[in-house]
Amino acid sequence: MRSSLLFFSATLALLSTATFAWLYDTTPVDCIQSVWSDWRKVGYNTLLRTRVILRHPSNGGAACGPNDEIQQLPPGRAAITPNETAVAFDTFFLKGTSSFQRSPDKERDLLIIMDESGSITGPTFDAAKRALAEVLKYICPGIGPSYPYHQVAFVTFSSTVREQFDFNDYGTYYAGVREAILQVPYRGGTTATHTALDYVRTTMFADGDFAHSTKGLRADSLKEVLLITDGHPDRADDTVAAAARLRNIGVTVFALGIGGINQNHMEQIISDPAYRHIFHLSSFDDFHTMVEAVIGQHSPDQPCISFNPWGSPSPPVKIYAPA
Repeated sequence: MRSSLLFFSATLALLSTATFAWLYDTTPVDCIQSVWSDWRKVGYNTLLRTRVILRHPSNGGAACGPNDEIQQLPPGRAAITPNETAVAFDTFFLKGTSSFQRSPDKERDLLIIMDESGSITGPTFDAAKRALAEVLKYICPGIGPSYPYHQVAFVTFSSTVREQFDFNDYGTYYAGVREAILQVPYRGGTTATHTALDYVRTTMFADGDFAHSTKGLRADSLKEVLLITDGHPDRADDTVAAAARLRNIGVTVFALGIGGINQNHMEQIISDPAYRHIFHLSSFDDFHTMVEAVIGQHSPDQPCISFNPWGSPSPPVKIYAPA
């Protein structure tokens, strides 16, 4: 009996010593990261490669380096393909992977601004609507199929701005969002991009007073805008200034530039860094090709959609004309 007690006491002492050493070990532990991925094109003149953290540092160990690295290509290289744009669009906008993961505790309130000016034409606008309605099915929060969920609002613009639906009309119900987008008629007109950006800032995003929004905006959500345009605004300087005012109230601005856009101008509209927030297509015909490529990257059984299944009917379209 005495020997058993001695053995038990010795074992307990050893375990206590090991536990103390484990709890109070001050040996520096360095960061470990994976090898770099292959370079891939994410813009006209931008290559990107990524890696992930395998072990975080502790006790003053060597810090982790960057998880992404870009390389600028010289001018004159081949334009980005729809498939390359699909990878970038899926990575940075639809779901955000690796070090670009959105916070799992944050809901997304996404507002889409779509150009319907005369330079686009009616049939092209209709094709772009179909592509947009389809690709929204694959938007991912990285937080599962239930709450918290995304909300979507939709605005179109030419000479004036039309609010098609706000965040709590069809904004939480994918089937409603899809059908509402497909029903929007084409108007044509000039390209008052600055007016559209100012409208969504003051009206849809309550000029930064998110808690008092009347458009279904949630105070603590991620606020995001996707501008779809051929990049030829009536007033370029006013457009840049309007975009800055929108970003300054806490809205992240993405752009899908289609056709012969002015790269420098578009980079002044979007959020930083540019390669995560601007996407390029050579023509509106490529929009459908890009969407097909996005679909090919997802399982048909798990499109990674996170819309609330309860929606409500859409109100009448609101029209806003510049002063």
